[in-house]
Amino acid sequence: MFRKGLILLLCILLATSTALTETGQILDGRWLCSDIVGNVTADTPAELKDDFALYVNKDWILQAVIAPGEASTSATMDISRSLKDQQIALMKNTDLQGHDAELVRKLYTLVSDWDYRNTQGVEPAMPIIEALKRIDSMETLLAYLTAEDTLLRFLPLMVGVGADFVNPDIYMTQIGTPTLILKDSAEYTEKTQAGDLYYQISQQTGKMMLPKLGYSEEEADVIFENAMAFETLMAANIKPNATHYASDYIMSILNYYTPETLVELAGDFPILDIIQANGFSIGKQFLVTEPDYIASLQTIFTEENVGLIRDWLILKSANGMVTSLDQETMRQAEAIENGVMGVTGESSEDDLALEQVKAMLSIPMDNLYIQAYCSEKMQQDIMRIIDETIEAYHEVLGSADWLSDEIKAKAIEKLDTMQANAVFPTELGDWSALDFAGPEENGSLLAATAAVQKFLLGIQRAKIDQPVDKNKWDQLIMPTATVNAFYNPQNNSINILAGILQGEIYNEAMSEEQMLAAIGTVIGHEISHAFDTNGAQYDKDGAFANWWTEEDYAAFQARAAKLAAWYNGFIPFEDANYSGQQVQTEVIADMGGMKCMLAIAAKKDNFDYDAFFRQYATIWREQSLLANVISIVARDTHPMNYLRTNATLAQFDEFLSFYGIQEGDGMYLAPDDRVAVW
Repeated sequence: MFRKGLILLLCILLATSTALTETGQILDGRWLCSDIVGNVTADTPAELKDDFALYVNKDWILQAVIAPGEASTSATMDISRSLKDQQIALMKNTDLQGHDAELVRKLYTLVSDWDYRNTQGVEPAMPIIEALKRIDSMETLLAYLTAEDTLLRFLPLMVGVGADFVNPDIYMTQIGTPTLILKDSAEYTEKTQAGDLYYQISQQTGKMMLPKLGYSEEEADVIFENAMAFETLMAANIKPNATHYASDYIMSILNYYTPETLVELAGDFPILDIIQANGFSIGKQFLVTEPDYIASLQTIFTEENVGLIRDWLILKSANGMVTSLDQETMRQAEAIENGVMGVTGESSEDDLALEQVKAMLSIPMDNLYIQAYCSEKMQQDIMRIIDETIEAYHEVLGSADWLSDEIKAKAIEKLDTMQANAVFPTELGDWSALDFAGPEENGSLLAATAAVQKFLLGIQRAKIDQPVDKNKWDQLIMPTATVNAFYNPQNNSINILAGILQGEIYNEAMSEEQMLAAIGTVIGHEISHAFDTNGAQYDKDGAFANWWTEEDYAAFQARAAKLAAWYNGFIPFEDANYSGQQVQTEVIADMGGMKCMLAIAAKKDNFDYDAFFRQYATIWREQSLLANVISIVARDTHPMNYLRTNATLAQFDEFLSFYGIQEGDGMYLAPDDRVAVW
């Protein structure tokens, strides 16, 4: 259980130095975790040379207000808010024409007409629940899982279609493990603070939902316990999340099976029947990320476990429908999660409607946004910065004196063949074949969800064993109206999405220094992902392949290991278990992006470094509830925001020398102690 009154807990660099003084200061004293609400007060010292993130952002932190229904506020949350307002306006605009607009309006009406939804109540869910209630044997269980007319259901495995890792020119079916209630299989042997949060939310939501669906409170308790018992059986054969961050993780998931060998692996578990019944055709090969788990299904899908499996399906289905039924149910579910996470207030009706419309109609919503808010000038501006950044990155790679000339040349070749997707695609996604019943046709939100799911499965199914168009902007993978940018190793591309190009990240009023510190470091960050511990395992064509010499790769891994070890020592809150390996790739990218921008800055006359460094600290300002931070530390591959400022800037002479930071100052890091990989 976490403590809500946490204040003045400091982050330190070395976990071995944790003694506290009477004033709550850690003796080694490095940086206060200023991201957590309540840790910063008017009396908290904020010296430039000791804690740059706090120095720049203290006034904002003291005035920051977390919006009702939210768990945090930040510079990127401000952008997200602006984006939501733009999309809400589009969603409600009755003047927009075309099939995309018609789909959006129809779904918005289904979502927002509470009189209509309240009249339906939980009735749309009852056919799903009744089908689950009929499961009383292995025969009826398998009949349920292989019934082709039942798409709104949960499965004990994850099935999708994506580019092959070794041959990224071909799509193939990929089979993974299910999403667990506690998010991580390790939680089922030793529950952490994060696991306890997820447990409470699921348990309380189930106890609220199941009586609405005809179960007694006693039955609801039994269903939850049975569901957790089955999850424990599954979790015993699912690798913990920590293994996902190991350097050999990608190699470990490259397990290829033909339909025949997949059947042998699954044994008595009818895996091909279930895959086909859920909308997928049988391709030439399957990528199975965790074969041991698939092999274990025949041992846990037994007659004696039918009751556990049925109750797991009931709980997952019931909790998965909370936003698709009546208003009371939705608000009660929101109140439960908010209560566990410490969130006050509730989301607006418009925000809730937008969340559901975007989740179901991502491409139609995206198309409307592109037509309303994206311009060729914006695209040209971003491409100019991308080109300048790629040019500067030659210097970053060239200055890596720990690399051989052979590998430097290959890295530069990968850089020069990198594809850049900026702002929006030239060809918009076509969803003209999709339709569903609205209120005037007696439709329901659950039925609309099933129609969208079936449509999307058709798109996925059509890709199996087909060639990948690496030049096509796939809006399902990267919707334009998203506050995000990312690197795709399977086609060696950086992707800067329109939704992020607002607020403190990008606006026309910015100075050159601010632009480089904001969108410039974002672009440099994404390029750096091509050379982090994950991206470095893919070649210039996007194939998972070793293009390194043994000596160069060992040197690279040693630098990355030093970085991870340093981050292991940070303590953002009491009893936190910070994982340097978990955040390793993002930290490498942060530091690589900063080095790239400093290389650009060095070539500009009268460059205002103060404006540059302040803007960088500004884009990472944040205030977050403790429960949210617990979840972030447990699952997020990105470092906490105050570390993205302080731990990054402390690596660079340009920052230290500009502000006169010396040994003894909190922001000082000796050259031998620095961990930037590039």
